[in-house]
Amino acid sequence: MIGANVSAFSIGKAVGRGGGGPAPFSLTYAVQAGGASGGSGATVGGGGGGGLLTATDSSTYVKNTAYSVTVGAGGSGFGGTVNSRGNNGSNSTFAGHTSTGGGGGGYGGSYGVGSGGCGGGTGYYGAPVGTGIAGPPRQGYNGGNGSPTGPGYGAGGGGGTASAGVNGTSSDGGNGGAGTQISASGLTQKYGEGGGGGSYGPVGLGGGNNSTGGGGNGGNGTSVVVQAGGTNSGGGGGGNAGPDGGAGGSGIILLIYPTSVTATFSAGVTSSSSTHSGNTVTQITAAGASDTVTFG
Repeated sequence: MIGANVSAFSIGKAVGRGGGGPAPFSLTYAVQAGGASGGSGATVGGGGGGGLLTATDSSTYVKNTAYSVTVGAGGSGFGGTVNSRGNNGSNSTFAGHTSTGGGGGGYGGSYGVGSGGCGGGTGYYGAPVGTGIAGPPRQGYNGGNGSPTGPGYGAGGGGGTASAGVNGTSSDGGNGGAGTQISASGLTQKYGEGGGGGSYGPVGLGGGNNSTGGGGNGGNGTSVVVQAGGTNSGGGGGGNAGPDGGAGGSGIILLIYPTSVTATFSAGVTSSSSTHSGNTVTQITAAGASDTVTFG
């Protein structure tokens, strides 16, 4: 579900390269890292979304050359462990462009909070928040701060690729930061939402809009169950008021190139393709450290 607070990232055209050698073609990439998990304990912050790098390049990519591709995993949850900050997500890479996994949500003030592509939200003791990578190029935004007062002791939301996580209040957990829609792809998915902050009362929402495809909602330890980040969204997991902060969502790589160009992948790659506005849009949903794509 796409909320009104989603920012569209419209990708422009780059200037081509002159000279000899193989003729380059125009390629747009979006490299989304894995999101972080929310913290686990007495109210804890949402996990930060994985960092996002995206650009269009008409002068670099040529046929018959292998380029590296790696899709990062989301940060794992806790399986019942309490009083721990969330686990950072893993990096994603295309052709040397590496986006950084999200920062784990924080438990309390003395247990730390994670920084990464997007920063994790803090627990109820508050500052400092987890920081995102401001760049240039920017990969994401900071997490939100938690409230040290009750009755809700709301934790901060994790940062997203389009905006910072929202601060928790004395009654509510903070919403996660918004994700980014890659408008050049024709896809409606948001990438890199922050997870919502936990609370003993109303919880923070993933990406600020109760999304099921990006950042996970926070939990209150009883009636509201914490959510994980969406698969291949790079969304952060929700924070909780109790054990089991939500796991982070795995990353993804989008490649957009002319339909006259083909792509061949090494054996470890899982991908799917469609067409949009005269281009092929390839979604790489799994790829290991030694995997590649070669264009022809």
